[in-house]
Amino acid sequence: MPEFASPYFIVNPAAANGRGARNWKEYRKRLLVAFPGMGECMTEYPGHASQLASELVKQGVRKIIAVGGDGTHQEVINGFYEALGAARLHEVLYALLPLGSGNDWIRTHGIPRKLAAWIDYYKNGSPQRQNLGLIHYQNSKGQAEQRIFTNVAGMAYDAYVVEQSANSKLKNRWLYPLLTVAYLRQYRPPKLELRFDDAAPVRSRFHTINIGICRYNGGGMRLVPQADPNGKTFALTYAPALSIPTILANGWRFYTDTIGRVPGVVCTSAKLIEVTAIGAKTDLVVEADGEWLGYGPLRFELLEGVLRFLGI
Repeated sequence: MPEFASPYFIVNPAAANGRGARNWKEYRKRLLVAFPGMGECMTEYPGHASQLASELVKQGVRKIIAVGGDGTHQEVINGFYEALGAARLHEVLYALLPLGSGNDWIRTHGIPRKLAAWIDYYKNGSPQRQNLGLIHYQNSKGQAEQRIFTNVAGMAYDAYVVEQSANSKLKNRWLYPLLTVAYLRQYRPPKLELRFDDAAPVRSRFHTINIGICRYNGGGMRLVPQADPNGKTFALTYAPALSIPTILANGWRFYTDTIGRVPGVVCTSAKLIEVTAIGAKTDLVVEADGEWLGYGPLRFELLEGVLRFLGI
């Protein structure tokens, strides 16, 4: 793949339940006018966006745009990390052209969705920086792995719902909220130990633990309203085992900045976070940016200001 002075687009045709391919055909005509000489490539399978991003970066491409949703976005940035590591990741100027279902990352930064407005944003925006998170976890074979996340990582019920939603053919922004209600009765909160910075360990049955860099996840939920993409810490929100009536009565708070007012919910911040299962390893599962990853023990590290992206 040659280097392009114009941006290079990594397109996920499967985004938004297949609408990515249809939308790209129309978008491409207008983008070729706006960005003469642009490069493009299409993903063919899960994880391919990471490989393509890594290959492009190794070949010297430094303006890369992901076309898809939060999953494509995360894959592409993991490709940057694989090729450059944290210290040099800022060499790439990144942007996301949103074609996904949830599009949570763009909400924090106010990036437009409509193509005409997006082209104007890209041509007139300015480079900005954002933190990233590095998760250490285990895959289904018990092997140690790590993954970059850009938005929000979730454990306990959040990861359980993400795993269930991955098996659904329906892909839209309302799927996750609907499933968060549908699986409440069958869910059993795991007993976990949460450690962060110098605080005393918290041992409890947890309904949820969320670690945030940006403020939105799950199609517009605000489980980490205290998140600051350029801060010195992660946002950390956790809740013990909550009763179903409490969850249903306060469900509206998940979409406002008031989740911390739900009885038992704690909203705080931390730079280094570790979570372990008290019991079976499979009791602790994790998702990041809406993608199910694997199992604990888990360690979260903050990488300050390493992502350089085009902002408003």
